Amino acid sequence: MNSAYKKEIRYTLVFSALLLICGHLGLLFVAFPGLQNKMVMGFPSQYIVPIVFGWLVLMVVVGFQAKLTNDLDDEIEELNAGLSETVE
Repeated sequence: MNSAYKKEIRYTLVFSALLLICGHLGLLFVAFPGLQNKMVMGFPSQYIVPIVFGWLVLMVVVGFQAKLTNDLDDEIEELNAGLSETVE
């Protein structure tokens, strides 16, 4: 299997895990109630941490994912163009 396709599988698995973690961090406070009622920058931790990770960190992760996957798509297109030229 080509290394570009292996990278694509690896990126998909890693970013799927990161997106799930960022989007579902609020469940951490349900699973561990001892983390509740702490203050972070003047806000209750069970509210501010999921909001920050669910919006701000998620935007950074998605931006980074978009950059990497666009570069990977370009690499796959170059590889396919090279293969089609050798076949003809």
